Amino acid sequence: MKREELEKTKNGNFVDFSGHKNLLVSFGGIYQGLGIPVFEFFNSISDIQCDKIFLRDFNQAWYHMGVDSELNSMDEITEYLGKMITEKGYEKVCFIGNSMGGYAALLFGSILKVSCVIAFAPQTFINKGNRLFYLDRRWRKQIARVYAFNNKKTENFDIKKILSRNQDFGTRLNIYYSTQHRLDKIHAERLKRINNIFLHPIREGGHEVVRIVRNNGELKSLIKASFEI
Repeated sequence: MKREELEKTKNGNFVDFSGHKNLLVSFGGIYQGLGIPVFEFFNSISDIQCDKIFLRDFNQAWYHMGVDSELNSMDEITEYLGKMITEKGYEKVCFIGNSMGGYAALLFGSILKVSCVIAFAPQTFINKGNRLFYLDRRWRKQIARVYAFNNKKTENFDIKKILSRNQDFGTRLNIYYSTQHRLDKIHAERLKRINNIFLHPIREGGHEVVRIVRNNGELKSLIKASFEI
């Protein structure tokens, strides 16, 4: 099934299992236009030799409401991914995401202690206190949806607190961000003292820094390298 056909479905996840020894999980980010969220990186990584799981958040709620009617909570996502990783016995597992997807990759990657995380311009907090303090007024409608959700996990609102409490994991957490984007720089650099955090500042790109990495041909190299660590 082509990406265009696949994305017209109501599925929040799509798997491409071919019996490879490594797994790549892609988390979709905030959808800026009209329509439905996309399976991010679908075309960019199609020829990389690894099993793949693509997730997208229909509710645009930083995955607190799950991805669809079957995986409808953070706990369901964690259980599902953990089960897939254990049953398949992968040698290396990499989580990747952009913006909201970067938040999810960092969160679930640290919980499941995967080999590597690649996050582009991620949010590392969505709690009211930090958003007010740093004057982060982006995505008010979507953030309000998270706050209004009865089963939200407030303990997952701040990635820094999560990582500070659990520094016994070996996950390599890579964050790519533009130094020209005030808020993305804040979100990334507040984690600089956390174990296993590797910051990769890039001057240009703004919040779309992932495009810089993809267009210069580095995206595939980063993913392939994550399986060799």
